Amino acid sequence: MSTTSTGSLKDKRTIIEDKYIVYIIGGLIGLFLIIFLALPVLNILRLSLTEYIPEQHQFTGKLSFSNFTGYFQKPAMVQALLNSLWIALWTTLFTTVLAFIFAYGLTRTTIRWKKSLYYLAMIPLIAPSMLQAMALISLFGSNGLITAGLFNTDWNIYGPNGIIIAEVLYSFPHAMVILYTTLSAVDSRMDEAASSLGASGLTSFFKITIPTSRYGIFSAAALVFNLAITDFGNPIIIGRGYRVLSTEIYLQVIGMQRFDLGTTVAVILMVPSVIAFLLNYYFTKKSASLISSLANPEIPPSRKGKKIFFTAYSWTIAFILLSIVGVIIYKSFVKVWMYNWTPTLAHFNFRIPGGMGVLWTSLWISLTVGVFGAIFTMLNGYVIEKKNPFFAQPLYLLSIIPAAIPGLVMGLGYILIYNTRFLNLDDILYGMPLLIIINVIVSNFTLGTLSSITNMKNIDNSMDEAATSLGAGVTKTFLQVIFPLSRVSFMSNLIYYFMRSMVTVSAVLFLISPDVHLAAVSVINLEKDGKDGSSAAMSTLIMLVVVVVLVIFGLFTRKKKDVVVVE
Repeated sequence: MSTTSTGSLKDKRTIIEDKYIVYIIGGLIGLFLIIFLALPVLNILRLSLTEYIPEQHQFTGKLSFSNFTGYFQKPAMVQALLNSLWIALWTTLFTTVLAFIFAYGLTRTTIRWKKSLYYLAMIPLIAPSMLQAMALISLFGSNGLITAGLFNTDWNIYGPNGIIIAEVLYSFPHAMVILYTTLSAVDSRMDEAASSLGASGLTSFFKITIPTSRYGIFSAAALVFNLAITDFGNPIIIGRGYRVLSTEIYLQVIGMQRFDLGTTVAVILMVPSVIAFLLNYYFTKKSASLISSLANPEIPPSRKGKKIFFTAYSWTIAFILLSIVGVIIYKSFVKVWMYNWTPTLAHFNFRIPGGMGVLWTSLWISLTVGVFGAIFTMLNGYVIEKKNPFFAQPLYLLSIIPAAIPGLVMGLGYILIYNTRFLNLDDILYGMPLLIIINVIVSNFTLGTLSSITNMKNIDNSMDEAATSLGAGVTKTFLQVIFPLSRVSFMSNLIYYFMRSMVTVSAVLFLISPDVHLAAVSVINLEKDGKDGSSAAMSTLIMLVVVVVLVIFGLFTRKKKDVVVVE
């Protein structure tokens, strides 16, 4: 046999082996998503249509629509649905408008300190989701610094108004990032052309800027709606009896052990959430098609009045977001808010299950989530985008579904399937840190996968082909070519997963056990028990841990870049 034919056979064998490796990796990721995403959600849908015996806390297994008919016969529960929609709609309107003006100032004007303003707008992302409600209560509650201290008024912020304001503050950075990206990428030369033709600034803004950014605006609005209607932390803290769907699930399952109503409310909550996700996905695709590769990054000098307005507006928003965090940090170091301002560290002596250990538990779980979440999503993006096996589309569909499933629904689905003898997984999963790790990875799988796919699109296929032509298999190519070129994307996903794991509440609320306690959930428990100083202290420690880890990651990434430059 000739050398050429031997080499040809070897190449064919390598291609076949590489294909099997891709199939195995993609198949394992798909199986992982089926077991820990599809099965829990489908089980909730099944149980919502199953007859339930409240006295025995058992599902009979018989098909029944009584859960839904019973739900819509209860005026208070129907009102919870209407309340959720009301909160979400107003939050969407206010957040989208405020975030658009902020993003416009950063991208279309020549105000100073843009980078600082951008990072200040990201502050809510490092804090537990209920921090906004806690700060608003400290300032505008019945014993608030402003309401009771400065104005001595009986008015307070509890109820729907407080929830809306808290949700706006919570959702602001999410909307701002989308709008910032949209306005940065859309070609600004049309504005210049309109100005040269005599169009006023307002005319250009309403007839050019907004229409060209419309899909980004709709995408941000859909995302905010989804965040507002599914959030649990802010409504449970500041709502004070104002019922919404997310808190209703918690009250029915934990408070009354009514799993029938819990699954029913979960399904009802999924409907607007899924619709909002689909709209967000559609508008994101449309927005991407409008982005110009020839977009002009140069911005002409802004008029003095325009600079003054956007500078004042942007710094006002940044100050508000910074103040929310500052109030909680300050509160954690004073003896009794509004009564005794003596500095103290007593609030950091946590009298809760797990004590200070809950912070360590959250830290190591979050680091584990960050590493494995980044690895799984990178492999997933590589398989889908670069190798494109025959099951790439179903795998992609499974990968984007988590963004449409509220965290509370995911957590409820886990306890209803993994604390039973189903699949015999209860002994190794339920009540264990492993289930929390899996839950957080799956709940945030969509953004990690989409980020990895985008990164893979930016890697020239010729790099992959060159490695293959030199005899490198798929494993060697990935480790020595793809991974080094994807290091920035990998670290971004790792940081995203870490931050989400440290501050998330709704996804893990049902998974806390006597052996596993998390810091973010402890914040809610402390606040509900009236230990607002301790809840502020725990929130402060969570933010401190997140910032320290982010700084370490930043230094590590910068050091790696320096090493590459030297070489």
